[in-house]
Amino acid sequence: MKYIYVFIILFSIASLSSAQTILVKKTEVLLLGTFHFANPGLDVAKFEDVNILSDKRQKEVEALIAKLKTFKPDKIFIEVPVAGQKRYDSLLNAYKNGTHILSKSESQQIGFRLAKECGLSTLYCSDYTNVSFPMDSITRIMAANQQMGMLKYLQETIQKEQTDFNEQLKTKTITEILIDQNTEAVYKKLAGLYYFFLKAGDKSNHVGSFLASEQWRRNTYIYENILKELDGKEQRILVLYGTTHVAMLKEMMKYNDQFDIIPVSKIL
Repeated sequence: MKYIYVFIILFSIASLSSAQTILVKKTEVLLLGTFHFANPGLDVAKFEDVNILSDKRQKEVEALIAKLKTFKPDKIFIEVPVAGQKRYDSLLNAYKNGTHILSKSESQQIGFRLAKECGLSTLYCSDYTNVSFPMDSITRIMAANQQMGMLKYLQETIQKEQTDFNEQLKTKTITEILIDQNTEAVYKKLAGLYYFFLKAGDKSNHVGSFLASEQWRRNTYIYENILKELDGKEQRILVLYGTTHVAMLKEMMKYNDQFDIIPVSKIL
């Protein structure tokens, strides 16, 4: 009889816990992957300048903001290192007061404008950059091990990415480009991209695994930084990062029962 009572108590606790979980309203998460408006040339693929400060592109950014405003985010997370928080708070306040001209970066062109439109007092700097991506070592090791097929595939893939994106710049608006970049097919390709390097070199060399692990490590730290800024009261959050980051963050966030990931196409 004693064991029956224990079972009933444990079952009741489990049921109560389950009910409480069901009653907790999930936080809606909009993961918006972007290309770098400022075109710093840090990525492997090199793209043409989007000329974001031109009158045409500025109107397109304003149209994008009008759509994003309908999401009504409570918090916006941007691809700026955590150490930059104080500086960005100051710049955002200056922008709101009319004393700061927006830079080319998507963090300011989208983040600052949207924060002002939504009445937000801060943007959350959440990037982590203390990582190493030894692309030069990867290509040297491929060549040294006569992995010419891999080298050719890598070069052709990079060239195709450059050509396709540069063509998009000629014909599409900023919103249209972002819609194209935020699809399940693109996320899958980008999230799995770094596993291509695992076969680089012979069994005594693990530079490919190191490169892949560094990319996932960076994004795990970013995810950690985002989680540590949440208090559970947020109804909606926007994560504004490069599309490769978003692809990996989505893979991690899908395991969070408190998140409801909203497709970009639903907002844009």
